[in-house]
Amino acid sequence: MYYFHSNNWNPAQFPFSASPMLPPKEREMLAASLQQFQLGEGSDGLGLLSRAAEFSSKNGIPNLPEAMTKFIREEQRHSAVLGLFLDQELIPRLREHWVDGLFRKVRKLAGFELMLTVLVCAEFVAVPYYTAVHDATSSVTLKRIARRILLDEAQHLEFQADNLALCASARGDLMRFVTILLQLAALSATCLLVYPLHRHVFRAAGMSAFRFWAMAVEAHRPILRKLSRSEAARHAITEPALH
Repeated sequence: MYYFHSNNWNPAQFPFSASPMLPPKEREMLAASLQQFQLGEGSDGLGLLSRAAEFSSKNGIPNLPEAMTKFIREEQRHSAVLGLFLDQELIPRLREHWVDGLFRKVRKLAGFELMLTVLVCAEFVAVPYYTAVHDATSSVTLKRIARRILLDEAQHLEFQADNLALCASARGDLMRFVTILLQLAALSATCLLVYPLHRHVFRAAGMSAFRFWAMAVEAHRPILRKLSRSEAARHAITEPALH
């Protein structure tokens, strides 16, 4: 919980301009991609909060709903700062996109663990994505935004690793291994979906499809570590590894 309490940056602190700053070629390369990620970061999280409250009540984890609420607020803050950058560049914000709609429909049908798995797949691909955005743009503001989001995502993955480890706490070694394999399959499927949609950004950053996938798999390491070592004790959630 300490991380969430102390991580109180404000989107207004970034050096936004009163007029567009991106060169035309960069704007063309980034606009549609940033629109999609800005929309995806802005979920209200009501379904996740409902599942977290149910899981908390059944498993005696009183701090989980509060921690999840703070996590969702941080994701919404990412959406807010990306939205301010889109506004600066006179790029309209999207109200809907079929990829975002697909992820939301799957999450609505899922229980707590599957919902977390879908959510962390988006977090996995966010790591190479924002790395590519940072490397592909000449905008100082966008580079700072990408670095800030990447710092947050590293902590979010540790937090969700604790949650997923608790979900698997009653499973034996074999079933935890199967769980890891299923997560990696979902991650790879997400990569197959995301890379082609944002290929112009990845190519501008010199990031191949294999490097994109490898960075997403590396982002899975906190979950792999905690599941394989069965670090699913209750204190992992009541005092999350975010400090």
